[in-house]
Amino acid sequence: MTMQIKHSLQVPAEPVENAPGVTRRWLWSAPDGAPTFALRLFEVQAAAATPYHAHPYEHQVYILSGQAKLRGETQEHTLGPGDTALVLPNESHQFVNTGAEVLRLLCGIPLPRKSVNLTVQVSLYPLRQSRLGPSIDRALELWRSRGLQIQPGPMSTLLAGDDASVWAAVRDAFAVAAAEGECTMVVTASNACPWPPSP
Repeated sequence: MTMQIKHSLQVPAEPVENAPGVTRRWLWSAPDGAPTFALRLFEVQAAAATPYHAHPYEHQVYILSGQAKLRGETQEHTLGPGDTALVLPNESHQFVNTGAEVLRLLCGIPLPRKSVNLTVQVSLYPLRQSRLGPSIDRALELWRSRGLQIQPGPMSTLLAGDDASVWAAVRDAFAVAAAEGECTMVVTASNACPWPPSP
């Protein structure tokens, strides 16, 4: 596929559900051949607002024109032309037009991808620490809190779940262990191992 060009105003504007005065244009998305991200143009009329909501993916926003208030659970930010915002996964948010002109903003989001079931074998080795148990116990607690299938063993632990959740949990457990001191983590991953593992 080669590069594509289009004018943003040639893309049809669709109303955003439960948000009177707000439209969205899908500038680039999977039907255009975009493999990873979608780029959308939102137009928010004066005194209108996007729905107050959260979703399991990040989005990145660039204000083209107008004035906005980005409202979150515990904070609010005033935004104008040239400002950018990063809204993290599961963070409640809303863009409110606080000016007299149309608020226009670009919003990039990841495209949905097919999830893969994954089983990983994780061995965590705290180094030069007087007690090994706390780092390992915190990793196990974190994995359990994420709702993953887990089977601790004497030298390693098996984890299973969707690939995004498993990799995030492995990454976060390493960060928890590394905060205690030096450590080594060995991970073997497979999408071919059944769960539960055979005894």
